[in-house]
Amino acid sequence: MNSTRTEIDKWFIEGSLASDDLALADVWEPVFDPDRHIVYTKIGPYWKLFLRPEGFVKRFYHRVYPLPVESWLVTKQIELYDGFCTIDVALDIQFQATLKYALGNMDILPDLNEHIKTAYEELLINLIDKELLSLSDGAWVQKGVTDIEKKISLAVGEMLILQNIQAQAHCTLKPSFEEFPDVQLAQENVYLCVLKKSFQINEAKREELFRQEQEIEQQNREHKQKQLDQLHHDAELERLKQAQDALNKKLLLEDKEKQLLEQFEIEKRLHAEQVKHDNSLKEMTQEADLQEQQKREARLRIAEQNTHIESLAHRAKLKEKELEAEIAKYESQQARWREAKDKIHAEHIAFEQRQKQLEFDTEVDDQKRREQQRLEMEKESYNKRKESDVYLRREIELLALEKQRLELQLAIKDTKKQVDGSSNALE
Repeated sequence: MNSTRTEIDKWFIEGSLASDDLALADVWEPVFDPDRHIVYTKIGPYWKLFLRPEGFVKRFYHRVYPLPVESWLVTKQIELYDGFCTIDVALDIQFQATLKYALGNMDILPDLNEHIKTAYEELLINLIDKELLSLSDGAWVQKGVTDIEKKISLAVGEMLILQNIQAQAHCTLKPSFEEFPDVQLAQENVYLCVLKKSFQINEAKREELFRQEQEIEQQNREHKQKQLDQLHHDAELERLKQAQDALNKKLLLEDKEKQLLEQFEIEKRLHAEQVKHDNSLKEMTQEADLQEQQKREARLRIAEQNTHIESLAHRAKLKEKELEAEIAKYESQQARWREAKDKIHAEHIAFEQRQKQLEFDTEVDDQKRREQQRLEMEKESYNKRKESDVYLRREIELLALEKQRLELQLAIKDTKKQVDGSSNALE
């Protein structure tokens, strides 16, 4: 026989779970005491059994036995209608023995809970069988198993309470049906109820499926509309992004242009400073060259003057030697000296005149040349460094050269005076 569960099996399970909240209102809830203990006292022939009070202090003649709250699961499988329906029963019981129950079972105080399970398990199974086997028609197929579960739970609770056992029971029934075997005449009503319920479930399932399809289609339409809205939104964002990018590029180009202008101004200023620096170096180089040239010219002039002075001194010495020779000759030929005296004097005068004229011409030319150079240098220096220290240095150097020139002139004049004195002394 096929034991595959059908849609109606699921309906029984879901219907039972859905109505749990309603069932709880009809279930009696006992007040359990997790800390319940009984105390057995025996002194001689006297004994007493009582609940442990609060603040109890154990003595040597006391024996304390706990009465814990215990869970008990009873399961059973029952076949109805010649195997057409199979019901799995799960009875979850929480129980706790009372003082009255303990008084009635003094000999098993340490094992009261195990005694309860052993003593009442068969009674519980018989109670379940009685309730389920009484389901002769198929009305419960339409209503579900919730009422049956509550009835069994209440019956179990009442039975245990009557035995002085606090208990709370929760019954769960899970029916399953076979795949419609050959219909038996005694069970037509059950078969019809199952078929009707199966049709109702299938119809509800089709309606739910249609509703879900409609809902899915509506969700798809809404999803597509959201996608279109998102595409429009993305396009708008892309347009705004492109506009922002264009604006950013424009700002970047403007910043770059500004930076390039600033860089150009800086480079222009640096170039101007470099040109100014180069011109300054060039001026300094020209000034150094000019000073070097002036020094060379001054040294040349001094050398020329020294040469000229040496030449004059040499000529003066030669002339002195000639004069001495002439004097010696004069001494040796005194007579001829007188005759040549006028001639020598005349030649001497002519020589002095020529010498003076030559010195004067040389001095004039040299003075003109120096004056011309000085004027050119002053003019060039004045144009370049009008108010600079270099101009003052050049003036000082020119004054020094002028002083040297005057000293040379004085020396020449002194030399001439000495030559003239020598000549006069010879005469």
